[in-house]
Amino acid sequence: MLKRVLAAFTLALCVLSARDAACVTIVFQEGSLLPGGGTYTGTQDTEIQEGNPTASLGASTSVRVDLFFDTGFGTGEVQGLLLFDNLFGALPDQIPLGSTINSAVLTLDVFNSSNVPIGIISIHQMTTAWSESSTWSSLGSGVQVGSETVTAADDSHTAEFIALTTFDVQASLQAWSDGASNLGWALFNSDTDAIEFRSSEFGTVSSRPLLTVDFTPVPEPGSLLLAGLAGAAALCARRLRRRA
Repeated sequence: MLKRVLAAFTLALCVLSARDAACVTIVFQEGSLLPGGGTYTGTQDTEIQEGNPTASLGASTSVRVDLFFDTGFGTGEVQGLLLFDNLFGALPDQIPLGSTINSAVLTLDVFNSSNVPIGIISIHQMTTAWSESSTWSSLGSGVQVGSETVTAADDSHTAEFIALTTFDVQASLQAWSDGASNLGWALFNSDTDAIEFRSSEFGTVSSRPLLTVDFTPVPEPGSLLLAGLAGAAALCARRLRRRA
């Protein structure tokens, strides 16, 4: 009888521990409902223009990324900036710090593609603070890869078609989960045919930048206790079987 009780107890503890460690997926998009019932409102995005270095464009409904663009005031590079704020924390619909990020995908609604010539669009984790009011000048002649960003891109590829375009940003999300400051990303174009994507200010919510994160939460102290009790119960059961 005691063996059966211990076996049932061990199984129950294992089930509870596994449930607490289950993967969770949260989708973040400006103006969209979160699983807990709240509305996400943490997106910031803008473009900074070398050809119009004091222009603040955070209220625009689109973001351009281009190696060379004539703004009407001057010419030069255009870089994109994008941030999903308040992703991490202990509140509902946040990712607990220390979680394992299984996947993180950024989806952009590209309505102007880069195809003549074809540019490579790269996305780099930012290491310098910025805001939607930032300009080319305020960031010290734009964003420099390796000094204001992490040197290696999270992802880079072409955006040759007018379509939803995805970037793998797992590396950034894991770094932020491990304690690095979430300062978003900078986007760069390797060539002179721009891409443009809908920003968080665009009127149609479903066209705004979207971040999908799948993660495994760090085990809570209670989960660790359950795992320990399950192990102790299993050890007791093995000893009873040896004595039988």
